[in-house]
Amino acid sequence: MPAPILALFLLAAPAPGVAAPARPVVAATVAPLGGLVERLAGAAAEVVVLVPPGFEAESYAPAPRQMAALERAVLAVEVGHPALQLESRFLGPWLDRRPHVARVRLAAQFEERAGLDPGDPHLWTSVRAMRGLAAALARALAAAVPAEAEGIRRRARTLDGEIAALDAGLSTRFRGAAGRRFLIFHPVLGAFAADYGLEQRAIEHDGKEPGPARLAALIEEARGSGARAVLVQRGAPTRAAEVLARAIGARTLEIDPMPRDWLAGMRRIGDSVAEALGR
Repeated sequence: MPAPILALFLLAAPAPGVAAPARPVVAATVAPLGGLVERLAGAAAEVVVLVPPGFEAESYAPAPRQMAALERAVLAVEVGHPALQLESRFLGPWLDRRPHVARVRLAAQFEERAGLDPGDPHLWTSVRAMRGLAAALARALAAAVPAEAEGIRRRARTLDGEIAALDAGLSTRFRGAAGRRFLIFHPVLGAFAADYGLEQRAIEHDGKEPGPARLAALIEEARGSGARAVLVQRGAPTRAAEVLARAIGARTLEIDPMPRDWLAGMRRIGDSVAEALGR
């Protein structure tokens, strides 16, 4: 290596035994929000997702070590729904005592819409709300990591185009389906349904599997609807859904409402809802 280039290389390399500077931490409540941060921040930030895979977002309570890991956080990305006790009981009060940590809330994207469904906090299933969140998040990340601001803005433009294309495709796919109901065990797709004029019909009641009378009523309601599938959240009980599906000549179809790769996950959910409606 020529001497001048070697000298520049040695100056740029960290000194032996000196650790590289720690990346700023961005905390996200659930995996879909964490995945969005990763798309926008690239390697410029360390993303900490509080709800581990396989846990219910509504009832999860963080371990003390998770809260301790947030001490380096410069930004928190929240759902902002009161049904998430992780936020209302733990993360919210923790952030209130740390005003230096910037906050971005997905619920802010619903303020000019019909409002929040009190029974369904899975707001990230709204493609349109997540497009707005991505723009707000890009601004917050650029402020938190100014050295990477241009890269964040570049990635934000790419991501916005991908979300817009997804929304356009889903709008076309569900055109003419306004008011149609799809069957789902646990009501996790209310925000998705609202985007496209659909309605989710939950099988469970008060967080429990339906009794014989409710199940019989659901079967009677679903007959003749053209439904081809009953959606079941990954990890949820399937017995009642399977009974209902068999009775109406449909099948059960597993969905993942908390995908880390949010764009790919929402494409799969769109496919599943379309099949459930028989489209």
